Amino acid sequence: MTVPGLTAVVLGATGAIGEALTNQLLVQPGFKRVITIGRRVVENVPAESGRIAKLVQTTVNMDALEVEAKHAFTGADVVFCALGTTRKIAGSAEAYKKVDYDYVAASARVAKEVGVTHFSLVSAQGANHKCPANDLALFHPLLYTKTKGMAEQAALQQGFPRVSIFRPGLLNRGDKARGVEKMALHVMSHIDVQDVARLMILDALRDPATVQPIMRFEMDDLLKVVKAVDLPPAPST
Repeated sequence: MTVPGLTAVVLGATGAIGEALTNQLLVQPGFKRVITIGRRVVENVPAESGRIAKLVQTTVNMDALEVEAKHAFTGADVVFCALGTTRKIAGSAEAYKKVDYDYVAASARVAKEVGVTHFSLVSAQGANHKCPANDLALFHPLLYTKTKGMAEQAALQQGFPRVSIFRPGLLNRGDKARGVEKMALHVMSHIDVQDVARLMILDALRDPATVQPIMRFEMDDLLKVVKAVDLPPAPST
């Protein structure tokens, strides 16, 4: 279903899924405006006049997101949150949690404050806020699982009319693929970031009659429709 004239906000737009979301939204007729919010602008946007006209890039200090980016959230119909990093890139467990939890929670708070009705979040397979975890590097997989689950809870606690949570497993990030991921792609089930982005957009544009207040999409749900052109995923029961 096409809902003309929607405005989307994308967080994490310089990452693999966020960049895919941004570029696909710019050619999706159901969206009239695409706003990216982050520390940096998205550089890999084809220089086509139609795309550039729809795109607004907002750079902020993410630690002051709720103040500096409030105006950018105002008027948005849907927020696509694809924020995420790795412990290695972040440099510590605390810095990792700041990106994967604190910034997600701040995004949800400000989106709710200005009246956004749909929050669509990229989480991860197995996310569980109750998972026992600590900050020791040896146990980072548990911290990852817990932090992703906490981010989900942060979005749900805001009471949006609609929350979509996507829990993909191994991602094929193309030229953004990390070393271990490149090897795993040869032996494990995976999903392309372009497909995750496409399914998130289809979910945002789905027939209102099929919408539920909280919709979770597990890896299997995404893979079931990954080859369909215009079919949004069905949520897990």
